[in-house]
Parts: sequence; C-alpha cells; structure tokens
Amino acid sequence: MALYRKLIEYLNRNYPGSPRKLNSIMRQCRVPLYFALWYLLNILYNITNKWALEGVRGLVDTAILNGRIHNKAGVSSSLPLTMGCLQFAVGSIYACVLWLCGWRPLPHAGELRAAIDQMRRCKWRAVDGHSYSSVLNINTEDSAVSNPKLSDTSHIAIYHTLGQLCTVLSLSLNSIGFAHVIKAMEPFFSAIASRVYFGKRMDIRVYLALIPVVGGVILAVAGSDEFSWLAFWFGMGSNVFFAIRAVVSKIAMSSSSSECSHFTNDTHMTTQSATQISPCNLFAAVTCISFAFSIPLAVIFEGRILMDTIKYVAAAEADIGNGQDKMTILWYISCSGLFHYLNNEVMYQVLDKVHPITLAVGNTLKRVFIIVAGVVVFSTPVSWQTAIGSTIGITGVLVYSLMKQWYDSDQRERKDHLNSDGDNDEILVTELVESGSYDAASDQHLISRKYIITDQSS
Repeated sequence: MALYRKLIEYLNRNYPGSPRKLNSIMRQCRVPLYFALWYLLNILYNITNKWALEGVRGLVDTAILNGRIHNKAGVSSSLPLTMGCLQFAVGSIYACVLWLCGWRPLPHAGELRAAIDQMRRCKWRAVDGHSYSSVLNINTEDSAVSNPKLSDTSHIAIYHTLGQLCTVLSLSLNSIGFAHVIKAMEPFFSAIASRVYFGKRMDIRVYLALIPVVGGVILAVAGSDEFSWLAFWFGMGSNVFFAIRAVVSKIAMSSSSSECSHFTNDTHMTTQSATQISPCNLFAAVTCISFAFSIPLAVIFEGRILMDTIKYVAAAEADIGNGQDKMTILWYISCSGLFHYLNNEVMYQVLDKVHPITLAVGNTLKRVFIIVAGVVVFSTPVSWQTAIGSTIGITGVLVYSLMKQWYDSDQRERKDHLNSDGDNDEILVTELVESGSYDAASDQHLISRKYIITDQSS
C-alpha cells in the first residue's frame, strides 16, 4: 500500500489526471483479481494438502516396514486428523499476529476481559488453618460464560472443525477430483438444513434443480476406478457439517447485526462492534477455537502412531520413498494451512464485492478448476463415465444456485410489495377518516384486498 501511495503521488506531480485513471482501472480490475486470487489459493491449498498427506503416508509406511510402528491406528496412515489440526494451528497463528499487531480488533474482547477480571477475583481463603484455591468468588450474574456471543462462535467452530477434518480425511483416502465431486452435493444438504432450522420451503423448481446434482454425483462415483466408501462417507459428512455451519453462522451474524443496531447513537461503538463481528474476524475466531477442538481428536485417534513416527524420524533421520525429507513435509503442511486460511479471507472479500449470483457461479467454476488441477498435477486417470457425471453434477450445482438466487429475489420483491401496499392502505384509511367518508364497506374492501395479497405471497 505504501508503494501504491508513492506511485500515486509521483503520477500526480508529473502527470496530472493519471491517478484518477489509475484508480478507475484498479477498481475495474479489483473483482477479477479477487476471483483469480481465490481460485489460485484454492488450487494451491488442495495441491499442497495432497502433497503433505502423501508425504506423511510415505513416512509412516516406511516406519511400519522398518518395524518401528507395530500397532497401526487411525483411518489413514496419512494422519489426516493431525494434518487438519496443524492447519488450524497455522491459521490461528496468522489470526493472532493480526490481533497482536492491532491490524484487527480482538473478537470477544469484552468477554475475555470479564474472564480475566473473574480470575483476579479468585481469593485464597483460609479454611481450618489451611489455604485452598478452590473457593472462587464469582458473581454468576456478570460471568463471562453467560455471554452468548462466545458460545455462538464455539457452536460454529464445532461444525467447522468436523467439516474440515472430514474433508481432509476424504482427500487422504482418494483423489482431489473424487473428493470435490462428492463435495459438489453440499447445496443438497444446505437445502435440507435450511428447511430443518428455518422452516424455509422453496419453490418446487428449486428443489428439482438438485436432481442433476445428485444424479451426476452418483454417475461419477459409480464410474470411478478408485471408489472408496470411507472417502465417500467422509465427503458426505463434510457436506452435512458445512451446511449446518452455514446455517449456524447466519443465525449468529443476524443476531450480532441486530445487537449492533442498538448503538446507532454512538459512532465509535457501532464501528467497533461491526468490525469485531465482521465475517473475516468471525472466521479468525472460529479457526482458533477449531484448533483447540481438533487437538483431542488428533491425540485420541492418531496420538500413538504420531509419537512412534516422530521417534523414528528423530532416530533414523529417515527420508520417504520419493526423496522428500521431513522439512519438505513440514513446509507443505505449513503452506496448506496458510493457503486454507487465506482462501477463506479472500472469499469473504469477494462476497463483499459481488452479487450472490456472481459468487455462486464463481464457486461452481472454482470446483472445476480444482478438479482439473488435481487431474493434471497428480495424473489421476478419469473414465468417461466419471467425466460425464462430474460435468452433470457441477452444472446442476450452477443451475441450483441460480434458481435459488432467483427464488430469494422473488420472495424479497413480494415482501417489499406487500409492505408497500400495506402502507398505502394505512394512508387511504387515514384520508377516509379525515374526510369523514370512512365506513365499514371501505374497511371491508381494504381487509379483503390485503388478504388477497397475503394469500398470493404464501
């Protein structure tokens, strides 16, 4: 940014009018650049993540062959749960750097301060001549735990943790293309989650658009030579958890927005609250909590084999079969964690700049680029049946996204029309009363008119 400002100052001094043209060009190129960066980070995450998984698998398999690991545990020798935990750790470090440097406000700062104050109120009390620290002086009315904001974020983090770990598990058991064909069914589960949580019933044409999605995925999976039931079910689990995460996030963001509206008379408070609850900052907080949630899962399911592998590497300084050493694997893990976090950061920037329909189309094309990149980089064989099924499924996702946006837009227009018509009816009643011509007949006419509009919108 400093270099950009210096360039603007130089152009302003030597070429009057150039900064205005440059700013106009930058504004026009901003959205395409965001999309290109979003696609690039997605592709880099999937490739580096797959490289890291394959590297860990080679290292663990070598340790097993050398007799250093006797009791193989876990779903995959790639240690996907540990991999997901480390990726959360990298994202958490990135988020903490932003907070510590003051580039972003710390979310839930009030709750954290309240928790620290509660810890300071803990007093040592003498009981029968002995001191105990287990007696706490805590006022339950102002306890930080009672604040729902942190609990909402933790609720989101639970589904985010499970969804991301299921994604890494699916990627560890099969190819990138197979995993993303399965993940193309996420809109199907999003529709179910919206129906269950919000009671939202969409037009039948929107639901019919899901048929090619399901059919295409079934066709692609049936024609795959590398089909794995474990990879399939973990991919489906990822769809379920991410669909629920989206619904829970929407509820949390809506409640936060309504709370921020109470501070309209205080500009600083409004700005601070809105900044702290921004989607990017919410994702940062969710990532940190997800890291804490993923640690016990990785330790329970993969702790023993991880420790045996670390001891083997430390003792033998082993290289894996394809010549990559342990530092290369650590580099892939670190890069995959950073790319995963930055990918979501850029996605929120794109969401802020474009219409939801544009984002839906872009998200569909993103999955195409990821599948193609996976096939090219890893030379994954693709049958004609899998290719046709993938094309049908991803095209169905695009059609469903467009139909859903059309339905939501149509519902908003009907709601606005109903509200504006209701306002006109109130004005008409006021005019009739003031003119002395208000009677039951006109009132009945308004009631029946409003009933007809309401019936059409349901």
